[in-house]
Amino acid sequence: MKIQENVKKNLAVPTKARSTPYLSIRKAFRIIELLAAHSPLRVTEISQQLDLEKSSVSRLLKNLCALGYAVQNADRGQYQLSPRILVLAQRYQEGDRLVREAQPVLRELAGAVHASAHLGILVGRDLIVVAKEPSPGRIQVTTRVGGQMTLHASALGKVILAGQPEDRLESLLAHPLTKYTKHTITDMTRLRKALQEIRQTGYAIEVEEEDLGVGCIAAPVWDASGRWIAAISAAGPIQGTPYRIDAAHWQIVMEKANELSHRIGAEFREKE
Repeated sequence: MKIQENVKKNLAVPTKARSTPYLSIRKAFRIIELLAAHSPLRVTEISQQLDLEKSSVSRLLKNLCALGYAVQNADRGQYQLSPRILVLAQRYQEGDRLVREAQPVLRELAGAVHASAHLGILVGRDLIVVAKEPSPGRIQVTTRVGGQMTLHASALGKVILAGQPEDRLESLLAHPLTKYTKHTITDMTRLRKALQEIRQTGYAIEVEEEDLGVGCIAAPVWDASGRWIAAISAAGPIQGTPYRIDAAHWQIVMEKANELSHRIGAEFREKE
């Protein structure tokens, strides 16, 4: 699916929200998220992609520039986010317990399996990578902190889906499943069977379902109540490196997921 189509779907404003006093704030965040996904853009382009009036977009962009969160290219009249956004991201990472505890765990995982390690959480309908440790090897997978992964075609995403209550799962799978490669699961019955297996085994694997030549192993991170709140994964090339999709490697991923769960579970229990 194209970036513009994703943005429209994910940032669509419910009809009832159009008359709320928070409309300008909603519009501003829709613009920020569009610029984060695809920039630089002109006012007309933003207006068309988000179905907003040009005058409203122009006014909000000027305010975002005045606050330091967007900048305009003087020659081309295009807008993009400013580095000030990075300050918000950095403070989130510094202040979030899960992300802070995950950093050393991901570092050890990446070193142990010779692949890139990720921490992902569900934000709305999107699976977001909130922490990453690059592979120690020369060959890297093209992922980044703040980036999105597919729910049905990645091991990380399938773990997240497997941990959802039935009503939430129905909502997340309400749209047709996109086929990325010949290995992608697009049949809902097959996917549900795979999710049930993940709940039983405690891990997920994916081989070339999202990208050819890439494989992934993921396991859930849970809180003190046993709820699956996140997932960690190891992803890398399935050939040309020591990384493998086998029992030894998924055991390591599960052990690191357990370690992270215990790290955050202790804090949750202290709050009770």
